[in-house]
Amino acid sequence: MFQRHTKRRRPRRRVSSAIAGVLVVVIVLLIAGRVYLPYWLTDYVNHTLNKIDGYEGYVEDIDVALIRGAYQIHGLNLKKVEGDIPVPFLTIHTIDLSLQWGALLRGEVVSDIDLVQPQINFAVGRSGSMQTGAETNWLEPIEELMPIDINSVTIQDGVVSYKNFATSPEVSIAISQIEARMHNIRNVDDADTPLPSSIDATGVTEGNGTFKLQGHLNLLREWPDSDLDMHVEQIHLPALNDYSNAFAALDFVKGTLNVYAKVITKDGAISGYIKPLATGIEVVSIKQDDNPFEWVWESVASILIEVLNNQKHDQFATKIPLQGSLKAVEMPVLPTISNILYNAFIEAFRKGTGTD
Repeated sequence: MFQRHTKRRRPRRRVSSAIAGVLVVVIVLLIAGRVYLPYWLTDYVNHTLNKIDGYEGYVEDIDVALIRGAYQIHGLNLKKVEGDIPVPFLTIHTIDLSLQWGALLRGEVVSDIDLVQPQINFAVGRSGSMQTGAETNWLEPIEELMPIDINSVTIQDGVVSYKNFATSPEVSIAISQIEARMHNIRNVDDADTPLPSSIDATGVTEGNGTFKLQGHLNLLREWPDSDLDMHVEQIHLPALNDYSNAFAALDFVKGTLNVYAKVITKDGAISGYIKPLATGIEVVSIKQDDNPFEWVWESVASILIEVLNNQKHDQFATKIPLQGSLKAVEMPVLPTISNILYNAFIEAFRKGTGTD
């Protein structure tokens, strides 16, 4: 009789068990890495923020979405170290950074960034210390935190404010409800395209005015280059009384303000102009002013405005040249006075940045 020999399967089972063991280890490592990754990213971002010269900051939490190729930064807070300014320079409720899978398949690493409720506070402290961000090179931390190409940045419900704690009364004015989109933001300079990024933004000002900004810029430079047009229209002037009272001892009873501006920056130099147009101005209210000296000054100011007012169109306007550097913008006095008189006695101010 012939005996049938059976094959031994024990070694194959051992191999299968070894592979299964390796897979289990890999899965455990991936899970552990996924659990630890947000903590590592939080530490990395906080370390990078605290390397910014003159500032310190932190983020509260970071969430990672591997399937979507994204992570969310929550509760970013950045403040100036020195000075007596009680408000942070920058806060952002949520930053969502996501990869574009289509670009990734083409071998490009490109990201979209969505900023939810960002707020920048330009401020002057009670001792005169200033918080402008102009003294810091922001390019380095941006490249360190995002060393890839950025396709677009959107802003939802943003705020840009100016606060002065050294004046009496204290001044706080802001542009709020900012909705903006910046497209094609690059991490490298291109001589053929000096202003590669476009921007389109809207918002609401103090006094329920409307804010619009359009133009092109290069953000990722030590001193950003730009070519921007700005329109601010239908500001109710009495809403700016804290500012006008602090700097000119004036209270507006009524009036509407429009502002049109053209701003060009190149290698830290700034040029362009600002065209303010105010209509229906009244700055004297005997019932509201208890201080006789303020009432006298407001009366004189009211007379001057009436003299310099364009009677036909009931408007007060000028064109203020901008020149100098981003650190110290200069508004020459003589051209300003000349343009006020030109408006008062020759022709009405024409609205829009396209008017010379």
